Amino acid sequence: MEITGPLNIGVLDNDTGGRELHLSFKPEFRILNLQQQTESFQAFISTLINQIQKLDASDINRQGMTTILQICEQLQPHIENNELPLEETIVVNIQTHSPFGNIKISG
Repeated sequence: MEITGPLNIGVLDNDTGGRELHLSFKPEFRILNLQQQTESFQAFISTLINQIQKLDASDINRQGMTTILQICEQLQPHIENNELPLEETIVVNIQTHSPFGNIKISG
């Protein structure tokens, strides 16, 4: 599924067996003023939420879109406060082998 928004998103396999998300802001987003960036990014988050809600729980796109949504929700306050260098690429490491990260349960 493709959703148009302010980000270019790439997925790469890394050497540790996980994946990396590479997020960069599109040039047309970077040239907006702060208020326009804030509104555009919030509209993107709203679109993600709406599109996720339309998907069946078993849809393979749902998990990826939910991950992007969670990242965007964390970035939102930093966009609003002009705290991110928008020309930089954000790299997020995703570990695929354990849904709970490094949590170990002992009995």
